[in-house]
Amino acid sequence: MLPAFAEAIRASTQPCTLLLVLVPLTMAVVTRGRWPPFVAMCIGAVLGGWLVLANVVALSDSRLQVSGGLVVVVLATMLASPAVSWLRWAQHPWAQTGAAGVVTFIATQWWRPCIGSELGSILTASRHGLAGQLPGMTAYMLGAMIPVLVAVLIIRFIDLSPARAIVAGRIAAVAGLIVAGALSIGRHDELVTALTRWTTG
Repeated sequence: MLPAFAEAIRASTQPCTLLLVLVPLTMAVVTRGRWPPFVAMCIGAVLGGWLVLANVVALSDSRLQVSGGLVVVVLATMLASPAVSWLRWAQHPWAQTGAAGVVTFIATQWWRPCIGSELGSILTASRHGLAGQLPGMTAYMLGAMIPVLVAVLIIRFIDLSPARAIVAGRIAAVAGLIVAGALSIGRHDELVTALTRWTTG
């Protein structure tokens, strides 16, 4: 399990993992680095990783667009909630925790993983026995969430004032909206290409 965890940490700096990490990073800022949303994101990542392992869900074309649209709705609701009275429920900590988990789960289905030796072994072995590979995949997905944990720790260390936290959350939500919006209009491949270019060039 530890090799899979370590490989995921290394992969989290690579362009192929950016779509998996970007949205949870956005949610970490939106939810002000609270621990319950981070735990929900880890659970969402693990559950999504299991589906990737089992090859149960393979989002493409219209399904990718629908999933992007769902994330747009969630982020837009959270962005508008401080100013719109009938959306104030979205500011409740439990609503934000649920949203963080769901959005991260969806993001795992956008992911096109870098197949390193450990992940490759896990995926190959899962064809012959899925259950035995779940611990390794769990370790891998938790390793991929380490950048999100670092972001949570930084946010908590900085301890922004409520006003600045709201501004930071809005900026993060807009960034997430751009990513999810690109997917909702069928620009997954172009987005991956752009992210790769920005992070390697």
